[in-house]
Amino acid sequence: MSQSIRQSVMQASQQWIADFNRGNAQACIERYQPDATMQVSPFGRFEGIDAIGGFWSEFAKSGPAQLVYRNVEIKVLNDRQAILSANWSMNIASGFISKELWTLSDDGQWYLQEDDFSVLTQLTAPLEQQKRTALILVDLQNDYFPGGRFELENPVASTQKAKDILTHFRAKQLPVIHIQHIFESENAPFFAPDTSGIEIASSVAPLKGEPVIVKHHIDSFIDTALEQTLVELGIEKLVIVGAMAQACVQTICRSATNKGYLCEVISDAIAAPKLSYAEHSFSGAELVAANLLSLSFGGAEINTAEQWLSAN
Repeated sequence: MSQSIRQSVMQASQQWIADFNRGNAQACIERYQPDATMQVSPFGRFEGIDAIGGFWSEFAKSGPAQLVYRNVEIKVLNDRQAILSANWSMNIASGFISKELWTLSDDGQWYLQEDDFSVLTQLTAPLEQQKRTALILVDLQNDYFPGGRFELENPVASTQKAKDILTHFRAKQLPVIHIQHIFESENAPFFAPDTSGIEIASSVAPLKGEPVIVKHHIDSFIDTALEQTLVELGIEKLVIVGAMAQACVQTICRSATNKGYLCEVISDAIAAPKLSYAEHSFSGAELVAANLLSLSFGGAEINTAEQWLSAN
C-alpha cells in the first residue's frame, strides 16, 4: 500500500511541476486545498487558497521556469497522507522543501494541505546554463603525493589534468568547489587533523571565494555543507576530479547521481593507490579503470581532460 501511495504522490508532484513549468499558475493554485497553509521563508505565512494564490500569481510575474526537484523523499503517514521533501531549483531561484503534506481528497485526487519551503537564492535574471555546472576537486591533499602518508600512483600527472580543468573553470568564472578530507582521529593513517598532509596541494589550492567542504567520511554529502552549497549555487551538474577512485570519487558520484545531479568524471584526472585483495593485486590504473567502468554503468559520463576541454 505504501508503495502505491508514494507513486501517486510522486505523480501529483510531477504534475504540479509540469504545470508550473508551462506557466499555468492557476493549475498549481488549484492543487491546494481550500484551507491549505503555506510557509515560505523568508516571505511569510499564507493561509487559505486565496492568499496562496496571491503569492503564486505575483511570483509568476518574475518569469519562473525550469523547476526541478532533486533528492526527493516521500514518507507515507497513512493511506490518505504523505509528506514530500526535496531540494529545488529553477531559472531564477533555488532552495529546500521542508514539507509538502499531500492529502487524498474524496474526489480521488491528491492536494496540498501544507507547504513549507525556503528560498535560499533568488536572482534578478536567469542563471546562465554554463554556471549550473560545478567543478568538484575531491581530496587532492598532500598525503596522497610523494612524501605523504598514503601516496597514490601517479598523483602528480592526474592532478595536472585536474588543474587544466580548474584553469578553464576559473577563466570562465564558473563554480569551483574543493573537498577536503580530515579524519577526526589523531591516529588516522593519513589525513590526520593538524598535519600538513591534510592541506590541499598547492597546484590546485583554493582561491579566495572558492568553497572548501570539509568532510570526515568517505561520502562528501554526509555531515557537510556540500548539498547546501550546490542548492545555493543552483548547480545541476558536477564535473568530478580527484582521489581516490575506489573510495571518495566513486562515492560522491554515486550519491550525487542518486540525488538527481548529472555527473561527469574526468578519467585521467582521477588517481588511486596500488592495492591487494586476497590473492589479487591491482595497480592504481587498474583501480581507476574498474571504478570508471562501474560509474559509467551507474549513469555517469566519462571523458578525458582533453575531450572535456575540446567540448567546452
